[in-house]
Amino acid sequence: MVAMRRKDRQVPDEEAMAYLKAAEYGVLSTIGPDGEPYGVPLTYAVEADGKSLVFHCARDGYKLACFAATPRAHFVAVESTNVLPRDFSIEYKSVMVSGRLEEVEDRDEKIRCAQVVSDKYSEISGEEYANRAVDKIRIFRLNIESLSGKRLKG
Repeated sequence: MVAMRRKDRQVPDEEAMAYLKAAEYGVLSTIGPDGEPYGVPLTYAVEADGKSLVFHCARDGYKLACFAATPRAHFVAVESTNVLPRDFSIEYKSVMVSGRLEEVEDRDEKIRCAQVVSDKYSEISGEEYANRAVDKIRIFRLNIESLSGKRLKG
Protein backbone atom coordinates (compact mmCIF):
# COMPACT_ATOMS: atom_id res chain seq x y z
CA MET A 1 0.00 0.00 0.00
CA VAL A 2 1.23 3.51 -0.76
CA ALA A 3 2.43 5.50 2.26
CA MET A 4 -0.11 7.94 3.67
CA ARG A 5 0.55 11.54 2.68
CA ARG A 6 -1.24 13.13 5.66
CA LYS A 7 0.64 11.49 8.53
CA ASP A 8 -1.08 13.88 10.96
CA ARG A 9 -4.35 12.04 10.27
CA GLN A 10 -2.97 8.50 10.45
CA VAL A 11 -4.14 6.34 13.36
CA PRO A 12 -2.46 3.34 14.99
CA ASP A 13 -3.31 -0.09 13.56
CA GLU A 14 -5.41 -0.98 16.62
CA GLU A 15 -7.60 2.07 16.06
CA ALA A 16 -7.84 1.35 12.32
CA MET A 17 -8.96 -2.21 13.14
CA ALA A 18 -11.63 -0.79 15.47
CA TYR A 19 -12.94 1.32 12.56
CA LEU A 20 -12.98 -1.75 10.32
CA LYS A 21 -14.94 -3.75 12.89
CA ALA A 22 -17.43 -0.94 13.54
CA ALA A 23 -18.25 0.20 9.98
CA GLU A 24 -21.59 -0.98 8.62
CA TYR A 25 -20.37 -1.67 5.09
CA GLY A 26 -17.41 -1.13 2.83
CA VAL A 27 -16.44 -1.05 -0.82
CA LEU A 28 -14.41 -3.90 -2.27
CA SER A 29 -12.36 -2.98 -5.33
CA THR A 30 -10.95 -5.49 -7.78
CA ILE A 31 -9.88 -5.67 -11.41
CA GLY A 32 -12.23 -7.35 -13.87
CA PRO A 33 -11.36 -9.89 -16.55
CA ASP A 34 -11.38 -7.00 -19.05
CA GLY A 35 -8.75 -5.12 -17.01
CA GLU A 36 -11.24 -2.50 -15.84
CA PRO A 37 -11.48 -1.54 -12.13
CA TYR A 38 -14.63 -2.68 -10.34
CA GLY A 39 -15.86 -1.57 -6.92
CA VAL A 40 -18.84 -3.02 -5.11
CA PRO A 41 -20.35 -2.09 -1.72
CA LEU A 42 -20.88 -5.02 0.61
CA THR A 43 -21.57 -6.06 4.16
CA TYR A 44 -18.80 -7.97 5.91
CA ALA A 45 -17.35 -8.91 9.26
CA VAL A 46 -13.82 -9.10 10.64
CA GLU A 47 -12.86 -12.55 11.86
CA ALA A 48 -11.97 -12.94 15.53
CA ASP A 49 -8.22 -13.11 14.90
CA GLY A 50 -8.32 -9.77 13.03
CA LYS A 51 -6.34 -11.22 10.14
CA SER A 52 -9.16 -11.31 7.62
CA LEU A 53 -12.65 -10.17 6.81
CA VAL A 54 -15.41 -12.36 5.41
CA PHE A 55 -18.45 -11.70 3.26
CA HIS A 56 -20.97 -13.68 1.28
CA CYS A 57 -22.44 -13.21 -2.16
CA ALA A 58 -24.60 -14.87 -4.78
CA ARG A 59 -23.43 -17.98 -6.56
CA ASP A 60 -22.74 -16.11 -9.82
CA GLY A 61 -22.21 -12.61 -11.16
CA TYR A 62 -19.58 -10.20 -12.44
CA LYS A 63 -17.99 -9.81 -9.00
CA LEU A 64 -17.03 -13.49 -9.11
CA ALA A 65 -15.50 -13.07 -12.57
CA CYS A 66 -13.36 -10.28 -11.12
CA PHE A 67 -12.24 -12.49 -8.22
CA ALA A 68 -11.26 -15.25 -10.66
CA ALA A 69 -9.35 -12.80 -12.88
CA THR A 70 -7.39 -11.16 -10.07
CA PRO A 71 -7.50 -12.42 -6.48
CA ARG A 72 -5.90 -9.23 -5.12
CA ALA A 73 -8.36 -6.71 -3.69
CA HIS A 74 -8.58 -3.41 -1.87
CA PHE A 75 -11.30 -2.66 0.69
CA VAL A 76 -12.37 0.72 2.10
CA ALA A 77 -14.77 1.34 4.98
CA VAL A 78 -15.85 4.59 6.61
CA GLU A 79 -16.78 4.14 10.26
CA SER A 80 -18.35 7.58 10.74
CA THR A 81 -18.66 11.04 9.25
CA ASN A 82 -19.87 14.43 10.42
CA VAL A 83 -20.27 17.22 7.87
CA LEU A 84 -19.03 20.61 9.11
CA PRO A 85 -20.66 22.99 6.59
CA ARG A 86 -19.35 26.19 8.22
CA ASP A 87 -15.80 24.86 8.05
CA PHE A 88 -16.24 23.38 4.56
CA SER A 89 -14.91 20.13 6.03
CA ILE A 90 -15.93 16.68 7.19
CA GLU A 91 -14.89 14.80 10.32
CA TYR A 92 -14.34 11.14 9.50
CA LYS A 93 -12.85 7.83 10.53
CA SER A 94 -11.84 5.56 7.67
CA VAL A 95 -9.81 2.44 7.03
CA MET A 96 -8.30 0.76 3.98
CA VAL A 97 -7.06 -2.81 3.70
CA SER A 98 -5.41 -4.73 0.91
CA GLY A 99 -4.98 -8.43 0.52
CA ARG A 100 -5.74 -11.61 -1.32
CA LEU A 101 -9.19 -13.08 -1.74
CA GLU A 102 -9.88 -16.75 -1.20
CA GLU A 103 -13.11 -18.65 -1.41
CA VAL A 104 -14.21 -20.57 1.67
CA GLU A 105 -15.35 -23.94 0.34
CA ASP A 106 -15.45 -26.24 3.36
CA ARG A 107 -19.14 -26.47 4.36
CA ASP A 108 -18.54 -26.21 8.12
CA GLU A 109 -16.19 -23.25 7.62
CA LYS A 110 -18.77 -21.57 5.34
CA ILE A 111 -21.39 -21.94 8.08
CA ARG A 112 -19.00 -20.47 10.65
CA CYS A 113 -18.16 -17.51 8.41
CA ALA A 114 -21.83 -16.85 7.61
CA GLN A 115 -22.47 -16.78 11.36
CA VAL A 116 -19.64 -14.28 11.87
CA VAL A 117 -21.29 -11.94 9.36
CA SER A 118 -24.82 -12.45 10.68
CA ASP A 119 -23.65 -11.93 14.28
CA LYS A 120 -22.37 -8.48 13.30
CA TYR A 121 -25.71 -7.37 11.87
CA SER A 122 -28.28 -9.15 14.02
CA GLU A 123 -29.01 -9.68 17.69
CA ILE A 124 -30.61 -13.01 16.77
CA SER A 125 -28.31 -16.01 16.47
CA GLY A 126 -27.07 -16.47 12.93
CA GLU A 127 -26.85 -20.24 13.25
CA GLU A 128 -30.25 -20.91 11.68
CA TYR A 129 -29.61 -18.44 8.86
CA ALA A 130 -26.14 -19.85 8.18
CA ASN A 131 -27.36 -23.44 8.00
CA ARG A 132 -30.26 -22.47 5.73
CA ALA A 133 -28.19 -20.25 3.39
CA VAL A 134 -24.91 -22.16 3.15
CA ASP A 135 -25.80 -24.00 -0.06
CA LYS A 136 -27.22 -20.88 -1.75
CA ILE A 137 -24.29 -18.51 -1.22
CA ARG A 138 -20.57 -18.28 -1.74
CA ILE A 139 -18.30 -17.08 1.05
CA PHE A 140 -15.05 -15.23 0.53
CA ARG A 141 -12.27 -14.18 2.86
CA LEU A 142 -10.02 -11.18 2.29
CA ASN A 143 -6.74 -11.99 4.02
CA ILE A 144 -5.46 -8.66 5.31
CA GLU A 145 -1.90 -7.96 4.19
CA SER A 146 -1.92 -4.21 4.90
CA LEU A 147 -4.15 -1.93 6.95
CA SER A 148 -4.21 1.85 7.17
CA GLY A 149 -6.56 4.07 9.17
CA LYS A 150 -7.15 7.77 9.12
CA ARG A 151 -9.30 10.31 10.93
CA LEU A 152 -10.01 14.00 10.91
CA LYS A 153 -11.54 15.74 13.90
CA GLY A 154 -12.95 19.21 13.29
